[in-house]
Amino acid sequence: MGSPWSELLANLAVVAMFVSVWIHTHVWLDRWPAAAKAAAFGLLMGAGAIVLMLTPMQLQPGVFADLRATMIAVAGFFGGPVAGIVAGVMAGAFRTFEGGIGAFAGAVGIAAAMLVGVAGNLALKGRRATMIDIMILGAAAAAASLLGLSVLPRDVLQMVLPKVALPSSLLIFVSVVLSGLTLYQERRRLEALQSRRIYKAVVETLPDCLNVKDLDGRFIAANPATAELMHATDAKALIGKTDFDFFPRGTAQGFREDELAVLASGASSTIEQRLHHEDGTDGWLATLKAPFRDRSGAIIGLITHNRDITVRKQLENELAESQARLGDALTHMADGLVMFDPDGRLVLCNARYRAMFPKTADMRVPGADYRDILRASAERGEGTTPPDAVEDWIAGIMAAQKLVSHRQVQLADGRWLDVRTRPTGDGGSLSVFSDITEAKQVEAELMAANEKLNLLAHRDGLTELLTRRAFDEALAREFARASRNAMPLSLLIIDVDWFKRFNDYYGHPAGDECLRVVSRCIEAAARRPADAAARYGGEEFALILPETDARGAFVIAENLRSKVRDLALGHAGSEKGIVTVSIGVGTFDAGGAAMEIADLLNRADEALYGAKAAGRDRVHGWRPHLSDQRATGSRRKT
Repeated sequence: MGSPWSELLANLAVVAMFVSVWIHTHVWLDRWPAAAKAAAFGLLMGAGAIVLMLTPMQLQPGVFADLRATMIAVAGFFGGPVAGIVAGVMAGAFRTFEGGIGAFAGAVGIAAAMLVGVAGNLALKGRRATMIDIMILGAAAAAASLLGLSVLPRDVLQMVLPKVALPSSLLIFVSVVLSGLTLYQERRRLEALQSRRIYKAVVETLPDCLNVKDLDGRFIAANPATAELMHATDAKALIGKTDFDFFPRGTAQGFREDELAVLASGASSTIEQRLHHEDGTDGWLATLKAPFRDRSGAIIGLITHNRDITVRKQLENELAESQARLGDALTHMADGLVMFDPDGRLVLCNARYRAMFPKTADMRVPGADYRDILRASAERGEGTTPPDAVEDWIAGIMAAQKLVSHRQVQLADGRWLDVRTRPTGDGGSLSVFSDITEAKQVEAELMAANEKLNLLAHRDGLTELLTRRAFDEALAREFARASRNAMPLSLLIIDVDWFKRFNDYYGHPAGDECLRVVSRCIEAAARRPADAAARYGGEEFALILPETDARGAFVIAENLRSKVRDLALGHAGSEKGIVTVSIGVGTFDAGGAAMEIADLLNRADEALYGAKAAGRDRVHGWRPHLSDQRATGSRRKT
């Protein structure tokens, strides 16, 4: 045997070696079933416990101890019951095989360490272990090691306990804590790496341009949409370059001036920018620029989000041109003109006036009484006046002849006339009739163009639900109203399970159709006028439910989940066999703790993470302990 210190270092080295082996090999087992992976972890830790029993430490002459409890407790705590039992059975069998006066005591200590590890894992209830949990595990494992000593014969116990109890329990506590912290840090590292991968995938699939520049305007990060906008080969080609490398100098200079203004103010700004490419093509961007700050709050760059609004701008220009044409048509239109005396008799009219009324043109001659003309017009079906209201209609028109008036009249044949009447100095009247049928048609077209413009600006082109920007506006509006009126507000975030697999297996056209079908279910769930459904991004949707508490939101979410299942859309990439959704529910309760919009979004986001982590195709409400999971986990894996 060597010195006690060398033996201690040897034991710690064995613990470190087996923990290190797991850290460097467990990623190869990620595709294994959970039980198989846990069994493999238990086998490795059990083997480590056996090696430790083969290399004990001599604490006092004739008194030996080892760190087997470390491996067994760590196996149960981090690997679960399967790993703990496998490691414990291996170590117990080996200790029994060795025999000796301490065989029974060793088996008891091993069983106690196994129970401590498994109980600690069950106490976590699925949440991630913290450093405090690991400290408690170390103390419990140290205490469990003493349990084995308690079953030694009394004479042996009295001789061994004073020499072994404190140093062995202290060594086990230290080794458990060190091993646990190593596994804890490895788990955090893997989760952070996965989170970065997912965030990168989200940014890269974002249809809008998203990029980050340094203070000198050089790109330090960009997504593929930005590269496409700038006609670059890929996003990497942008790094280290500026707008001057891709746009004409005038365009790039304008962009740079906008950036400098945001950097100088230190506040975010949304602007519209005219875009010119070297190849002569033009476009328009709706741009959000926000300062990028370090942890101390100092501005170190600029984040830019661009949305192509070229189509919207084209519609706006067409609308302006249509309005100009309408004004020109009204100005140069060949008008009908008629003059009546104070008694209502026709004094003067032109041919255009008579042509406008073909059914009564024979009566629209000088000397005719306007009342007789109007009665004939009603009788011959020239106008749209009901038969029982003719005299009232005539009285109204005659009264209007004495006043400055401007009215529009629709004839039975569908034409529209604009009538402008002015009294004359002798008590008579002068009226100008303009055929504005074309103008009315243009007006209808303008209204249709406006509706189309509104649809493009606020509706997602694929699903026709609200866009992300329109969703943000609706959520801000409803959150303010809920806060002001002390009413609840619930938010559902819905994710199509394993959608990337669906796209990969069936193709993007089928994926688009899947999103359209699911969006119809979500739109149907928004039954009240104030409810708002939106495409939150990719295969993710959101549903705003004003004046809805958590219970009501959960019912709506469950109904939505069931309706998607009822669609029975085949999904070979999902273990469910059909397309399903996971839903997270977050609720703002005016009577609860203070909350911001970001808190409501985070709660729904964390609840969705919980639903996905629990197996997908389910609804989860927000619970406080989800925050620890969301801090290191990710829900976006599809």
